Amino acid sequence: MQLGSILAAVLLSAAITRFIRQAELLSGFRLNLAQRYPIFSKLISCQHCLSFWLAVGLGAFLGRDLLNFGIIVLLGWRGAFFLNRMLDATLAAARPDPLADNNCRVCGATYKKDFLERRGHLFCSYRCWFDLLKSRQQSFQASESLLDEFGDFVRQEIYTMSYKNVKPAKAKELLDDSEGYNYVDVRSQEEFENGHPSGAVNVPLMHRSSMGMVPNAEFLTVMDRNFKKDDRVIVGCQSGARSLRAAEGLVAAGFTNVTHMDGGFGGTRNEIGEVIEAGWSELGLPVDHGASEKGSYDVLRGTR
Repeated sequence: MQLGSILAAVLLSAAITRFIRQAELLSGFRLNLAQRYPIFSKLISCQHCLSFWLAVGLGAFLGRDLLNFGIIVLLGWRGAFFLNRMLDATLAAARPDPLADNNCRVCGATYKKDFLERRGHLFCSYRCWFDLLKSRQQSFQASESLLDEFGDFVRQEIYTMSYKNVKPAKAKELLDDSEGYNYVDVRSQEEFENGHPSGAVNVPLMHRSSMGMVPNAEFLTVMDRNFKKDDRVIVGCQSGARSLRAAEGLVAAGFTNVTHMDGGFGGTRNEIGEVIEAGWSELGLPVDHGASEKGSYDVLRGTR
């Protein structure tokens, strides 16, 4: 009976730890936890810590006395941790070696120890790496370019000069100059309807849900459906954080005229709430409210 309880604690702790940390079903939960409760997010990100607390819970359920509780917790915790680590190592060994072709991806130079490794490819110098980032036009794949296998956003590796940064006042000038600029508000539909720059269209980078903010897997799909790759696009959000991710994702997907608006609609604030970069609304620039007749997300997505 004791051996069975220990084995159950090991297997259950390992399985639940793996499910909580990696299941695509819980991607929204993990994102919401990271935004609202950083301490609990750190607990989930630490496989060692999560295995321990799961083993404690299982020990309380399976242990018949204090001694059994301690044994189940200790062996369940360590056993689950090492079982998951062994499984990760086995899966990693089964994957093909991305660096099997030991030559520079751009110029073909023979591999040396000081080569750069970026996304599974080797480069002999930063010059070759930047040349690739400047010239590449990725084939468009909607969610794969912006989200990882768990549905979370990943930072896009792009050439640093591939999009421009402007202040809200300059963004207003560009929109007024009739040079074909389009303002894309990447906030949620609710935020957009509460107030947005006049003439803006809405393609949310993230949606509001019962579990908080979750990534919009259709962001690039809708952008590609409504804009050409060389259209002049200004992206903005509430403070500038989401729109920065959006700008990187658009450039990585092949958009060539992307401008990012610093400060967003509501301005950038420090930890105590003080404005450090005034936003569109705080500068008194024109604001519309409600769902745009032609630029709402439902219209652009084709569901209205």
